[in-house]
Amino acid sequence: MTTTQGKQARETVPQRRLRGRGIPAEGDGGVFSETWFPVCLSSDVPERGVHGCDFLDGRVIVSRDRHGDIRVFSAYCLHVGADLSIGQVTDSGNIRCAFHGWEYDGESGRCAHLPSGDPVPPRASLYRFPAVERYGVVFAYNGSEPRFSVPDFDYPEDSLVLRSGTFPDRFSVDPWVVCANTPDLLHVTELHQFEMRNDPYEEATWQDYSATFPMHALTPAGVVLDIRPEIHGTNLFHQNGTVDGRWFGWSSWMGIPTPGQTTVFYTICARPEPGETPERTNEFLDYVLDLEMSIASEDLPVFAGMHYTPGNLTRGDRVLARFFEYLRTYPRSHPSADFVN
Repeated sequence: MTTTQGKQARETVPQRRLRGRGIPAEGDGGVFSETWFPVCLSSDVPERGVHGCDFLDGRVIVSRDRHGDIRVFSAYCLHVGADLSIGQVTDSGNIRCAFHGWEYDGESGRCAHLPSGDPVPPRASLYRFPAVERYGVVFAYNGSEPRFSVPDFDYPEDSLVLRSGTFPDRFSVDPWVVCANTPDLLHVTELHQFEMRNDPYEEATWQDYSATFPMHALTPAGVVLDIRPEIHGTNLFHQNGTVDGRWFGWSSWMGIPTPGQTTVFYTICARPEPGETPERTNEFLDYVLDLEMSIASEDLPVFAGMHYTPGNLTRGDRVLARFFEYLRTYPRSHPSADFVN
């Protein structure tokens, strides 16, 4: 083969993109991460009613039992599949289907009464998710038994001034993609232009179902952040720390209304300083909420058009690469699959 022929042969070889080992998408193989997912705000749940929402690859209902405790059940009646979110809560605390009047116990989800007087079928029980209510947010756990708890802030919840809400728009990525921003330390310095005052590469720590990435940084506006961001599960961003020396807490809880989509819930909190008026505490909350939202707004255009695929990683991506491995080995299941669809 001549030199010219060799050059021509090389030119005809199609260029291929280098791709690293993939990360399972939520719903791949019919399973999802075993973690606490936010499903709604506490304020979304009627005092004596039922709230419905999409979750995983199906639908759930959220209600309160007769003691006021939160419950999350599969949404479809086990008679012929009517959506129980259009039903009602009876005086006895049962959830009543609007279609044929089947009633389900508000605590267990077990069918409790048929208007026809027929015996209750032995397998007529809704799927009941492990559920908790924290910081004004309702969480449901995907999995038979929770592997960890919804994380705490540094101070007791009843000592904090809290606000919780949701971002107005969904992100067209899985929740873990949003959380991957935290161990993506190059994005912190390049996109957000943080000037690091510590070495987060060396200070990151890893646990079975969480990871911590301490950061001491200066923002482009001159704000000093000394924070301890954490990822719990694959979808819970949780942060304690100080801004210009004052403590605050910030969490972004990533929900999954459907595979490939993320709804972001948030909690911002502060601890009133001695002698501080409620107005001043709320002014501080306004300030840190604006700060966090401005940081998040820089990420939104990136998520809008992202095809997230690990490819040519370098030494500067070593913490991110470890997070990818954490995701690849993370436990997944879908015990509610037969009920929520």
